[in-house]
This record gives sequence, structure tokens and C-alpha cells, in this order.
Amino acid sequence: MSEHIHQPIGELQSSYLHALVAGSGREADRVVTAALDLAVTPQQIYLDIFQPTAYQIGQLWQRNKVSVAQEHLATAIVERQMGEMHPMFRPKQPRSHTMVLGCVPDEWHRVGLRMVADFFEADGWDVHYLGANVPVKDLVGLARESHADLVGLSAEMIFNVPRVSEFVQALDQAGLSGIPIIAGGMPFIVQHDLAQALNLRGSAPNAEQAVRLAHEIVGTRSSPPSPLMLAATVLALRANSEKILAEALERSQVAGDTEIALIHAGYQYVLRMLDAALVAGSPELLDGQISWANDRQPHDGIAPEQLFERLIRMADTLRETLPSPHGAIAASYVDRLVAQQQVYLAG
Repeated sequence: MSEHIHQPIGELQSSYLHALVAGSGREADRVVTAALDLAVTPQQIYLDIFQPTAYQIGQLWQRNKVSVAQEHLATAIVERQMGEMHPMFRPKQPRSHTMVLGCVPDEWHRVGLRMVADFFEADGWDVHYLGANVPVKDLVGLARESHADLVGLSAEMIFNVPRVSEFVQALDQAGLSGIPIIAGGMPFIVQHDLAQALNLRGSAPNAEQAVRLAHEIVGTRSSPPSPLMLAATVLALRANSEKILAEALERSQVAGDTEIALIHAGYQYVLRMLDAALVAGSPELLDGQISWANDRQPHDGIAPEQLFERLIRMADTLRETLPSPHGAIAASYVDRLVAQQQVYLAG
């Protein structure tokens, strides 16, 4: 039994800070073991021991009380222990929600974001955790490909806050402005209205509150497009069909596709099916097309992987060719096909 067994959580946290400053992974392990012996939950260890200690280490570094090497060693100990505790965050009840998490470019402080990822996993979310220093284009790409219900960004250093704005703008330019974004990091804790100023859906000071915020956001997601909006999207699709076809074909040629006539026919078919689904206001109308295409197209020399890539090109073309919000609406229907083809390839 650990010598810390009778200590309250505050004393455990103090002992943990001492262990990290000393660079003693073994002593840090003893503190965590003591906390677990006291029936402190893994979530409490994250919130009441790991998080405040990480902030204190950062403050000590700012005041030149610990060296860069000590700060890096402390971070490595926390990350190692989080990895060991990860199995304790198994979800009790799976949810049909997807979360993409990443630190903005040039942001290397990822411990807090990793805590958030573990809390969302425990809550049953499908979590895509990208870690530190993630390029904006890669964050946007994964948000699109994973059909994310929510994106979480971390900017711990104040000079990285503009990078959050870059991501918001990039997501909007990609026709994905409907995906809500939340953020965390010290600037958002210090300035409570910063998230609103950056056009985010909110921010949270810790992982537990981030999950609560996510439930509020996902529970109030915008409703499907109205019949009038869908009708306007159909008109925009028809008015720009030749332009869409030309752009999609050009993208395919740049990617190395050579069977232009066959690809043209395939894209025409996708647009006709998309038109019908939009008129009906039912993306589910497209669901049978993937199984049909995978049965039929191999006879034309089109592999499932090629179909997947061409559907992505069509979705991207729709987003960039049709005016807002029609491009995003039409692309969301094709995104449904992309997701189904991804499942087919994985199976």
C-alpha cells in the first residue's frame, strides 16, 4: 500500500508536482497508484492531478524555476502515465458521434488535448486525435472524410490563437461551416468571450466540461435544409452541371485518370442520382447506389478504390463550384456515398 494512501487529493497533487520537478517517473507512479488505491477515478486523476500539475510546470518554466529539459521530462512522464491509464477510459455506451481533435499549427502542448480525447472516448465518441502541430489542410481534410460531428482545437500559447481563425476560415471555404468547432487552452480560460469572438461554438476549461459542451452542441445541431432551400440547390446544380462535370474531369486527369469517356459517364450518373435525391429531400435514396456500383463497375475496369477517389473529387467539386450554401448541401449527399464506399473498402 502506498505511503500516500491517507493523503487527500490536494496533497497527492502536491506530491505529484514534486515528483515531476524532480524528474522521477517512479515517484509519479507511486502517487498515481496511491490515488487509485483511494478509489480516485481516472477522470479525477486527470482533472485534479495531471491538469493542474501540467499548468504549474508551465508556470515554473516561465519563471525560469525549471529548465526546458525538466519541462520536457515532466510532460513525457504525464503522457506515459496517460497512455498506461487509457484502457480505463473504455466507453460505457457507444454513441454515433465523431470528434476530430488537433493542436493548431505551431502548437506543441498536447497533454490537455490528449485528456480531452480520452474523456470523449470514455463517453463513447469515435475520436480522431491528431496531436500537436497539425496543418490546417489536414485538419479540414479529416473533418470532411470522417464526417465529423464536432472539431476540437487546442491553442495553449496566445500567439497561436490566430491559427484558430485560419482553421475556421478554411473549414468555411471547404463548404464545411456546418461542423461546429470548440477550442481549449489557456487563452480561452483567461478570456471567456474569446471563443465567441473567433466564431466558435464554445470553449471549455477542462476535458469534463468539453464533453458537456459537446452534448449541448450536438443536441442542438441545425435542422436539415428546408424544402425551399433544397429546391434552390437543385436549380443551382442543374444550372452548373456542365461546369461541375468539366471541373471534376479535370481533377481526375490531374490525378492520372485516362479513361475520360468512362469517367464522364460515371460523373453524369452521379449528378443524375444526386438531382433525384435532392428533389426528394432524401440522401437515403442514394444508399443502394454503392452496392450496385461495386457490383457493376469492376466489369468496366473501375476498381473500388478508384470509385472512392472519384466520389471524393465530385464532393470537392460541388463544394467549390456551387454557390454557398448549395455546394455544401449537395456535397453532403455525395459525402454519404463516400462514407459508404469507405466502409465497403474496410470490409
